[in-house]
Amino acid sequence: MTTTNIDYSAALDIQHYIVPLKMSDITLEDAQTAAAGGSALTSWLNAANAISGQLSVAASGSGTTFQMFVAGNTLSVTNAALATNVVTLTLSAAAGALVGEKIAVSGLTSPFAGLNGTHTITAVTTTSPFTVSYALTGTNISSAAVSAGSVATGVYPLDGTGAPIQLLNVTSAPHSTETSDETVITHDQVTRGSAITVGVTDTHSFAFSGMTAHKNVDHKVMEVLRERATAERLAVKYLRVGPGGTVEKKLCYGRFASKSEEGDAGALVKYSATLNVLGTVFTILDNS
Repeated sequence: MTTTNIDYSAALDIQHYIVPLKMSDITLEDAQTAAAGGSALTSWLNAANAISGQLSVAASGSGTTFQMFVAGNTLSVTNAALATNVVTLTLSAAAGALVGEKIAVSGLTSPFAGLNGTHTITAVTTTSPFTVSYALTGTNISSAAVSAGSVATGVYPLDGTGAPIQLLNVTSAPHSTETSDETVITHDQVTRGSAITVGVTDTHSFAFSGMTAHKNVDHKVMEVLRERATAERLAVKYLRVGPGGTVEKKLCYGRFASKSEEGDAGALVKYSATLNVLGTVFTILDNS
């Protein structure tokens, strides 16, 4: 049965975008810099390149080897060569990837074992023989057939430069704030008091709820973020645009602290998730 994907977010005139990244690549001041100017905001999270729809998502490895794949393929390597610091791999089919995208090469054995790893494509051919090339400094290795090795495309960069992933079918995402107080011992000449309460920190969170499809990229990515949040220290950039046709934008860093599902209905799932904000939420308002 074909599932019609109704975007409730669009119906409510609010769009939500996330960019998964490692905690180690967060600089909290970046959000403030982005909020200060339109061009900086565009480069911080360019919603025009957003990913959405029913796409494949996978994750593998742990720690320094952890990688997330979005809309990727895994292809066999049939031939390899290293010449003048450029690796050329011949593949079993077209890579379906573009120059500048990353690939994960694995399983190659001697003398090509040093070609394994994650690399950025510098050239690709879309007609047979199908090849991909990438830069790698090393001693030349003559072209030869290989019996093992694979190339995985769709490697999602976890440094904050990945394409935004749009959260579809979000029916509610209230922004909650809480101020933590601290009692300061002092002396007030007017009230003659000796203690006052001062706000010292603000905490923010967004409580998402919605209905989405199991096959949607946003649902799958949130599952990876929930499962690997602690072990892989994963967070997100978050951008909210709207509501009501305004130019209001909210942007921040955050971590998905919880995600729950209820009432599975075949291909659809009703869910709720909480995004705990790291640092501050910055708001850009339409003051017209």
